[in-house]
Amino acid sequence: MSKLIAIEHSDVDSLANAVADVIAKRIEPMLVARQRRLVDRPTMAELANIGTATLDRLVSSKRVPSVLIGKRRLFDPDKVIDSLAGSGTATKCCGS
Repeated sequence: MSKLIAIEHSDVDSLANAVADVIAKRIEPMLVARQRRLVDRPTMAELANIGTATLDRLVSSKRVPSVLIGKRRLFDPDKVIDSLAGSGTATKCCGS
């Protein structure tokens, strides 16, 4: 990635726009990946590295947030991970 750019009598605004376009193209995949989405129980358990039974207990005790849509219980992974980290659940389970 050693591209050299020779700038002679360049328009600064054009250069700034070109740099902004390159940056936008590089960070777009990261922004798309961070879009909020709801996931089901097995997926949430896998993301949190816990079993579904443990996830069910955490939901029952209201230690993790979830949404009931019809008969499906769905989870916002960011909110669940934040609540687990904030509650100290990970350290309680390991005796630390």
